[in-house]
Amino acid sequence: MKTILIGSFPVCLSVYNSLSKDNNLEAVCFQESEIPNPNKNFWLTSIQREGFDTYLINKQNIDTTFKTWLVNNAPDLVLVCGFSIKIPKEVLAVPKYGFLNVHFGKLPENRGPDPLFWSIKQGKKQTAITIHQMDEDWDTGKILLEQSVPIIPGETLGMVNSKMSYMLDGLIQKAIQLVHDIKSFTPQPIKEITYYNRPTEKDITISWETQTADEIENLVNACNPKYGGATTYYQGSPIRILEVSPVDSQPLLGKTAGEIIHAHPQEGLYVYCKYGKILKINAISSDAGILSGTKFVHLGIRQGHCFTTSISIKQEQVHY
Repeated sequence: MKTILIGSFPVCLSVYNSLSKDNNLEAVCFQESEIPNPNKNFWLTSIQREGFDTYLINKQNIDTTFKTWLVNNAPDLVLVCGFSIKIPKEVLAVPKYGFLNVHFGKLPENRGPDPLFWSIKQGKKQTAITIHQMDEDWDTGKILLEQSVPIIPGETLGMVNSKMSYMLDGLIQKAIQLVHDIKSFTPQPIKEITYYNRPTEKDITISWETQTADEIENLVNACNPKYGGATTYYQGSPIRILEVSPVDSQPLLGKTAGEIIHAHPQEGLYVYCKYGKILKINAISSDAGILSGTKFVHLGIRQGHCFTTSISIKQEQVHY
């Protein structure tokens, strides 16, 4: 089947390898905004060296020169795996079997540009890879395939994303076999429809006063690595927390949420959370670099200081 791939690398690398191995691949397209320097982009230049045609799509050419290019190539199918520009209806109609999108979330309850972030942030135990027909709206087309994917406690967005990417080879092969039969497509349910926007800075910022230790751990995992960690503030400066782990202990009372209750250069950095739970801070990104909790202590962080939700929140007094 003559197939064109529109994708973001390395997420769709297994799709590229599968299509090229079976001689189904005709060309590869990229979102131009993700390729600031085409002549030095590893994925673009590597694919060109392997003999495949490439095309850079942007909002201006998607319904003009790209449409003409697509018509001239006359593909049977276009596969999309990581693309944030809405594709016009007249372009979707060009391939014989239309466009199929690979969505890293269960539909229709995980519509939107970053479903995996929200699944991990919300503490979901399971997500899905959904391959669906593309239409003129976002993530609303008929479903061709759905593969459940467990989210193991402690997994980051990057870990789950990689795990799902490795699963795409077999799913794409199955999708190509099924796409011929219109009966293989199922309309999305009309219940439990939720669309999640791309996370804002507020969404990726820890709220020590309102979030539990579990919720903070989920947020930290959801922000690693795509958003550089979950945002918090120390002594008025923003930092990003990349990894935490829960401490199994009796609830501690009489402290302030976000308060550093232990800071030791060998034993590490421990923070008090809502309901008396404790989190150990394992990795932090700051102006000093990406540091372990123990190394961050060396910068002068002190017991009794507090992490805060925003720069405007008054710093707690130091307990000596």
